[in-house]
Amino acid sequence: MTLLNDTPIPITPAPAVNQFFAIMPPGMESLAAAELASLSAHDIHAVAGGVEFTGSLDMMMRINLRSRCITRVLLRVASFKVLSFPELYNKSKRVEWQRYLGEGSKISLRASCHGSRLLHSGRVEKAVFDAIHDECIQITISDGEELAQQVLLRVDKDRCTISIDCSGERLDRRGYRLHSGMAPLRETIAAALLQWMEWQPQELLLTPMCGSGTFATEAALIAAKRAPGLAHDFAFLHWPSLKEKRWQRVKEKSVAMAVRPEVKILATDIDGRMLAQARKNAKDAEVADLIQFSELDIANMMPPKETATGLIMVNPPYGGRIEGDARAIYALLGKVFKERFSGWRMMVIVPDQGCERALGIPVKRRLKVKHGGHWVHMLHVE
Repeated sequence: MTLLNDTPIPITPAPAVNQFFAIMPPGMESLAAAELASLSAHDIHAVAGGVEFTGSLDMMMRINLRSRCITRVLLRVASFKVLSFPELYNKSKRVEWQRYLGEGSKISLRASCHGSRLLHSGRVEKAVFDAIHDECIQITISDGEELAQQVLLRVDKDRCTISIDCSGERLDRRGYRLHSGMAPLRETIAAALLQWMEWQPQELLLTPMCGSGTFATEAALIAAKRAPGLAHDFAFLHWPSLKEKRWQRVKEKSVAMAVRPEVKILATDIDGRMLAQARKNAKDAEVADLIQFSELDIANMMPPKETATGLIMVNPPYGGRIEGDARAIYALLGKVFKERFSGWRMMVIVPDQGCERALGIPVKRRLKVKHGGHWVHMLHVE
């Protein structure tokens, strides 16, 4: 990063403790907070729609690389009171933009305004863009096609918070699920539900109506201790302040954790085409050898003879994914589970009370998560 006279701009060291915000689907905040604690985050505080935490930049890299249920990580770079657009411009210039934006960077600015004197999001974005442009040479707004660094602005009750996206593309896009059916379950939600059910690799896992195989593939990645972000192009990798040796050290430690586990994961579906897609996804994730796929109707589902108990994870088709009455599928699933799977645990996703009543099994625990723009219930039954 240089000025017009080619004098280098010194990049000061980042503070030892940084403020971060993790984003995940609403309803998963407590699960994400527990995962952040396991990844050595500090000062963890769950709020609606996300989790606040603090830590080093090395910790931020580790969380982006290894988190299974977080969608995006933001770095809070500034927070200040603001009552006018000139004040917003002047205070935004004080941010050390050269740490995150290099010459010729493409950026994406997104502002939201609530209960403040500055209520025009477009003017907020313009003021901050002008401040960045005066500090960084040839910064341009992305047209949506190129890789862009996201800058998020929130003006709430006359306080502006500026955040830089650390993650880039959403972390739920692991890179293996290029083949999916209608309304597939997000990888982050599938992994979070496996954590919620406290599944361990030594427990047999059965995933009927597996669709694109997300439950099975995420379980195999968990069992193999494979970091889900190994193939991800993180936004922080393009920061001028990135310390390449530190990143390589974090990545090497994550790679070294991987194992080839002994695990029993069964994935079934009545649709042979969907089953082929699930196999392809597992192969792309390099865990196909850890999953047994078979074409099977749930009406014929039986417990494997080699084990007395296990866990069933199922996301039955409903809404636009099925023609006819989804309640009939839930009724059949409940009947099969009660009659044949004594001693087993099951997690089943239900879209409404009608499907829950059709299932006909007392609920031990429930989790409400927003998926595909709608609230759905995750039920733990035994």
